[in-house]
Amino acid sequence: MHEAPGQLLKTIKLYIPDLWSAKAHSASFRETRSGYLRSRITMLACVWGVLVIAWIPFDLLFLPSGHGEAIALSRALLGAFLFALARANHQQTSLRHAQLCMSLLVIGLNLFYLHAVWQLDFPLVYSGFIYGYTLLPIIHVAVLTILPVTLKESLGLLAITAATQLYVDQQAGRIFTPENLADYWLQNVLALMVLWSQLSKLYMLMRLYRQATLDPLTGVYNRRMLLQQAQKSLQLCDIKKQPFSVLIFDIDKFKRINDTWGHSTGDKVLRGFATFLQGNIRKSDLFGRYGGEEFVLFLPNCNADNAQQIADRMLSAIRQLDLPTGYDQSTLHITTSIGIASYTNGDTLSSMMERADRALYECKDSGRDCARYHSVGYRYAGDERRKAVA
Repeated sequence: MHEAPGQLLKTIKLYIPDLWSAKAHSASFRETRSGYLRSRITMLACVWGVLVIAWIPFDLLFLPSGHGEAIALSRALLGAFLFALARANHQQTSLRHAQLCMSLLVIGLNLFYLHAVWQLDFPLVYSGFIYGYTLLPIIHVAVLTILPVTLKESLGLLAITAATQLYVDQQAGRIFTPENLADYWLQNVLALMVLWSQLSKLYMLMRLYRQATLDPLTGVYNRRMLLQQAQKSLQLCDIKKQPFSVLIFDIDKFKRINDTWGHSTGDKVLRGFATFLQGNIRKSDLFGRYGGEEFVLFLPNCNADNAQQIADRMLSAIRQLDLPTGYDQSTLHITTSIGIASYTNGDTLSSMMERADRALYECKDSGRDCARYHSVGYRYAGDERRKAVA
């Protein structure tokens, strides 16, 4: 299905902060992009290292005596640097490390270019075999096409090459020659094409990520991604000896809303509920739709008492929500039931979720619009009744 022009423009506007800087990205997307960049940078560094070293015999054969040996040596050093960078980058796990490796890659390539033209005495006119060195800045810009980077990152990388070339041209005394100005024009066109390609790759990566990890109706984490991130967060809290809690929300009598107002209104209620909770949690918290009208909130570094206080505060705030029905100006008021559980030694994410789920059933048996906490070993009479019915 194709998006309408207005809808497409609205979608692009929503992505603008994400396309400008990585600060707007979620922690999980930064991790995803980091893995993608890692493979691209490693491949680029390895391929470039092989090509740089493979060119050494040509420098020795065709460059003037004395210059060829020095440039060949710098090529060998550049190749060794690129292989070392590829190895270090392959072992990295963070976006900051990937950004550092990208910068070092571009700096290394430009330092070689600067050294090569210095050895050639900053020629005013390139001819013969030496002419190939005029293409290095263009290639340095073109190879960045394969990287899905933000506009801010891309401009920084392009600025390194631009500053190097301006310095070389200033030393050679040919900045304002007609031929050089024509080259600048072509290189700026190439830079714009590279920017377009990079942002297109980043935009597509974000779209695919959101389709794979976010609930299409509410825009919060879907069940798979929520549990995946929660497992990592739980392991980190366990290592740091920090508490960890979970809240399971279930919108009370949601089926009645669908039956009375229709599924369109039900969708609006789900979106409004998710938006409210998403806007009232910490950045470190993990929130998502578990299924149907159930939502889950994982609370790192939060003990049972604090989790109960948060649940009580949420209950009070949710009662005050005015959710639109989509008919005239009418609104709906809802309530929710909340099951709570906290991590104890030997716990797993699954066992915590199971206790919180039992606590949620207790809320429903108690009349809804309340929160209950289940500790390890707690036995609820309703569990036995459900077993007997089953």
